[in-house]
Amino acid sequence: MKKRFKSFIMSCFLLVFAFLLMPVVKADAAAVQTKATTSSITVKWDAKEDALNYKVYVGKDYSSLKLYKTLEPSVTSVTIKKLPAGCERYVKIAYEYSHSYNPSKKFEGFVSSVFAKTIPGKVTGVKQERWYYYAKSFNATWKKFEGADGYQYIVKTSNGKKKASGIVKYNGNSLSVDKISNSMVYTVQVRAYVEINGKKQYGAWSAPGYFFTQPQITKAQVSKNKLTVKWDKVTGATGYDIYVSTKKESGYKKVKSVGKSTSSVTITKMSGKSISDKKQYYVYVISKKKVGKTTYTSGKLYYWIARK
Repeated sequence: MKKRFKSFIMSCFLLVFAFLLMPVVKADAAAVQTKATTSSITVKWDAKEDALNYKVYVGKDYSSLKLYKTLEPSVTSVTIKKLPAGCERYVKIAYEYSHSYNPSKKFEGFVSSVFAKTIPGKVTGVKQERWYYYAKSFNATWKKFEGADGYQYIVKTSNGKKKASGIVKYNGNSLSVDKISNSMVYTVQVRAYVEINGKKQYGAWSAPGYFFTQPQITKAQVSKNKLTVKWDKVTGATGYDIYVSTKKESGYKKVKSVGKSTSSVTITKMSGKSISDKKQYYVYVISKKKVGKTTYTSGKLYYWIARK
């Protein structure tokens, strides 16, 4: 009985001794992002008393982590540079320490990790995805940033009056604008943001995207071997192109281009041939908006039938 008791005591002693020799894992110390630019992120963390140095690992996610820098134990922050605008990076902070029972050997402990983001750059690619003529709404899209937390947008009429504004509260790349006029050119501008310590930090506003649709044709009629086309003007448009075909699905030819002040034309010939009272014609008009050297067009969604 005494031998068993002595064996038990000895086993407990060995377990305690072995436990004392194990590397000590300290509690995590939170790492936080403190600053961002369009090309850098700054992260800081709480100091570890027994740290011999700190190792900073950076990657797009945990599986792609690579050692970025090794720092002195007195340094508890790092600025990671040469990053793309609007990106997100996974930053892991580790540290090396030694133990009194084996001072020559170094162990690596974990401090903390954080997903950090750069400030987005200027949003590009703002364009019209679809115009819903009868629903009086349109969809806008743009190129999104990898690490954006959301987007702010503003919609204006061609005369500069604000139509709508708001926030897209996720990293999406589209919005729908309702209750608009089919006879108006609109502009949409977008800027991305990230949230750092509860505060939004914005990138630059995009260049305006221009949004408009075909004008409403009010008359398309063939009479006396002439084709007359009239339409409602689109406020903000700088011109119109008129297309005609004798087939519904193909063969359209641009027969005339006019300025913003014109809202009707009379066509006597198409592709060198005279307009005939005996034929049926298909007509559509597109709106144009010239800005600098770039000309934006409404595209074709609808056609009208012209006949005697």
